[in-house]
Amino acid sequence: MTPGGDFDSFFAREIAPFIEEKEAERKVVLRRALWRALPVIGAGLVFFFLSSQLIEGENARGFAIFGSIAVMVFGAAMLTSVMSWGRKFAEELSGKVFGHFGYIYSPEVPESFLVPFDNCRLLPDYDRKSLEDHVSGEVDGVPFELAEAFLEKKVRRDKRDDYELVFRGLVARYAFPKRFSGRTVIRGNRGSLFNVLNHAGVDGERVHLEDPRFEKRFDVFSSDQVEARYLLTPAFMERLMQLADASDGPMQAAFDGGALLLVIDGRRGYFAQPSPWRDLRQNDHIHDFVEDISFISEIAEVLKLDADTKV
Repeated sequence: MTPGGDFDSFFAREIAPFIEEKEAERKVVLRRALWRALPVIGAGLVFFFLSSQLIEGENARGFAIFGSIAVMVFGAAMLTSVMSWGRKFAEELSGKVFGHFGYIYSPEVPESFLVPFDNCRLLPDYDRKSLEDHVSGEVDGVPFELAEAFLEKKVRRDKRDDYELVFRGLVARYAFPKRFSGRTVIRGNRGSLFNVLNHAGVDGERVHLEDPRFEKRFDVFSSDQVEARYLLTPAFMERLMQLADASDGPMQAAFDGGALLLVIDGRRGYFAQPSPWRDLRQNDHIHDFVEDISFISEIAEVLKLDADTKV
């Protein structure tokens, strides 16, 4: 079931007037920024053209061209006020929409949020991270919290350091109704050689389960073989596969610290927000936004994580 079935009436009552008000404000901010920036960028372009055509000395021409580019960059920087306004608007809109579904939203994510996921080796090695859109609350009495993660690994290209995207998706933690004390990690099966390498650093031993379809899709490692089978019942393995099918990217999971940890590498941004460079009333993004929010409850519902069910 999608939470907040009365979203259309909520949108018409609260969100549409809010967007209408903010659209008028956006036009003022944009007009003011363009009024300041465009003359500077234009002057830089003219100076660039004149420098490349009229200055004969190579050194002098190079210096003049560099100066003209610097002027254009300075002019473009004047447009950052539009981006800053856009971020503030997105935060306000997110707070209102998530609040309608009973969730708490913050653009800031606790610095230690990824620690449990790193400890379980659910995420690839990375050198740089960016976290945003921290959401917490309950789904049918099941506490959860999640965030978006953007992870990059440093690589060497053409004799210089660069960064390569290794993960972009959702990182979530849900309370689990069964008590357990060990750690069980569920990794995507990507071939025998990769799995041998991928097992490096993962605690526990390989667990062989009864469902051949699950074994084909996932590799399970646990500090307690008996506990792993207690957690991964045939019914729950079926639901995990169903959730993996509903996810828009590779999914991995772990039981650790009394919670179920999930990571989904969708290779996209979630909870889409409108661009401050276009009319905010063109709200086609709202549908995708609500779909992403619905997936929060879908996780708990598909896995049947409510405390009254025996998973």
